[in-house]
Amino acid sequence: MSDVPVQFYQSVIAIELAVAGALLFQMRFFSPRDSPEEKRDVPDARIRFVMAVVLGATLFGCLYGMKHGGQAADEGVTVGLGISLLPILLRVLPPLGRDPEGQPRDPQWVVTIAGLVTYALLIGAAIVLVG
Repeated sequence: MSDVPVQFYQSVIAIELAVAGALLFQMRFFSPRDSPEEKRDVPDARIRFVMAVVLGATLFGCLYGMKHGGQAADEGVTVGLGISLLPILLRVLPPLGRDPEGQPRDPQWVVTIAGLVTYALLIGAAIVLVG
């Protein structure tokens, strides 16, 4: 059994439910591409599928971690939580891509790169601390 308390897994489940329920559905991340109320582009179906798998695997990893524990479960759940928060982070930061109409890239794209690198370092530090 690992030294991580069950409350860690319960907290991750609560955060994942908040991400899936309140944030991703309000952003219409999982809405159908041909939805009539949807006027903007939605992410590619493969990206949406990967995010659904990450959310599900993180939730089931939490259940596994509560029952059996172990360092692999702790680290896997932490990585899954970090990945599941990426769409929200990318929505808040300036866009990386160029405008399809030929407009130049957002001049603040360096902030996005710095934010993603910092986020990856924070997730790595959390894995070290959990493990």
